[in-house]
Amino acid sequence: PAGSPSAAPSASPTAAEDPVMLTHPTGADEVVLSIETVGGFVPVEYAFTNQPTFLLSGDGRLFRQGEVSEQTRLIPMTVTTLDEAQVQEVLRLAEDAGLLGAPPDYTDTSGGPQISDAPTTSVIVTAEGQTWQHDAYALGFDEEQAERAALGDFIVAVTALVDGLDSDDFAPTELAAYVMATDLDRDVQAWPADEVSLADIDGCQVVPAQGLVDALSQASLTTMFRQDGAVYSVSAAAVLPGDQPCS
Repeated sequence: PAGSPSAAPSASPTAAEDPVMLTHPTGADEVVLSIETVGGFVPVEYAFTNQPTFLLSGDGRLFRQGEVSEQTRLIPMTVTTLDEAQVQEVLRLAEDAGLLGAPPDYTDTSGGPQISDAPTTSVIVTAEGQTWQHDAYALGFDEEQAERAALGDFIVAVTALVDGLDSDDFAPTELAAYVMATDLDRDVQAWPADEVSLADIDGCQVVPAQGLVDALSQASLTTMFRQDGAVYSVSAAAVLPGDQPCS
């Protein structure tokens, strides 16, 4: 007698497809993502020393501001190396936040009080062969509309992603120095690098960092420097990937 028909074999589960990798710059001097707060009503020395709070270079190095108790003449930076999987996580957060596309209107339309002289938060991301810049004035100062809230949430999320990772102090090889002669004779220290002549610097100039990092990062914004009998106000910023210092 004919046997009973056998049951059809069940389909084997399909393996989940790997997410598509997002392309990005890979050069050591190229930038994948930068987050920076710029502008506002601040002294020129404060504005000049300002550095990104998050800068991811193409080779996976992540630069962030070090911890300081007060604003100094040079903000110390730390560096962490991310692997490609971590870089992709960063880019996924940017994609989920809608940052891999044309910026929306980030104008604050919440109807709250108008804020004067506030800084602008700038998020610049390069991926998939394109660069997008998202600028939001006075971000986080008031109740936010959807687009502004999404930008703020992205900054919180990407910061949380890297918080806790081991980092090292970044030792820059060059500094962008902003020099002004001054008559102020208070809190004056000796200039620690004789090979850098402050009298020869008119405004901004890129100088070797050797011998300057400790002195500038420990000096407050009221600290002045004396060289050859003259007193100068000197502020500096580490030259980071993608920078065009003194341009």
